[in-house]
Amino acid sequence: MYSKEEAQEIRHAFWHKLESKTRRLPGQNGRPIKWIFDRTGIKGLDLRFDVNREMAMVAMEINPIQNAKLDTLWQKMLNCKTLFEQTFGAELTWEKEYVKEAGDTCARIYIKTDGDIYNKEKWPDMIHFLISNMLNMERAFTEVQDYLIHF
Repeated sequence: MYSKEEAQEIRHAFWHKLESKTRRLPGQNGRPIKWIFDRTGIKGLDLRFDVNREMAMVAMEINPIQNAKLDTLWQKMLNCKTLFEQTFGAELTWEKEYVKEAGDTCARIYIKTDGDIYNKEKWPDMIHFLISNMLNMERAFTEVQDYLIHF
């Protein structure tokens, strides 16, 4: 087990390593990539990395700003599921009531793999998974963004 400070240092080192890897992507010229994340143009819809002791995940998250809006946005995503997954390049997991570690609930569309943020030997595979799948998630989101904005 790690102390709180040791665990924080390891998590910080992981995220720093991930950022440094994005500097080596083609076209980045040594600058970190500017991910879309919460700048989707749709309030309550964010793209997320999620990493813990069991897994690494790339997700599109719909937070419950208002239940009616969540339902509408979720239904629009379901309407374009085939196009979204084709553009992404893989089948994704769709959960309307995903419970986060902190206990909050949101809707999530995601892909995940086994991983452990505290096992540095797994970092290269986890980082490759996160980067390649976030690029796919952003490309798929961009494909359906105009449709989603008008809800």
